[in-house]
Amino acid sequence: MNARNDVKRPSDQSLDARLVLAGAQLRFAARVDFLVARWLERCATNVEAAQRLFKTDRKPRREFGMGVSLVVSSTRWDESP
Repeated sequence: MNARNDVKRPSDQSLDARLVLAGAQLRFAARVDFLVARWLERCATNVEAAQRLFKTDRKPRREFGMGVSLVVSSTRWDESP
């Protein structure tokens, strides 16, 4: 009878460790994907809300020389208190 049959060989142990590591990497990548997707969804929602907020506040641009443009968002900027 050979008593060494009950003990895993080092190659078997390293194979198991690689499988465990591969599984952990997949779970980590899936979690990161989920968190990034949720973050992007929140960013898109914020952009849509900002666009709705500023949609009514758009004014025509005033062009200056050399291709520089200024967006006027309010006419009160030059009024004194």
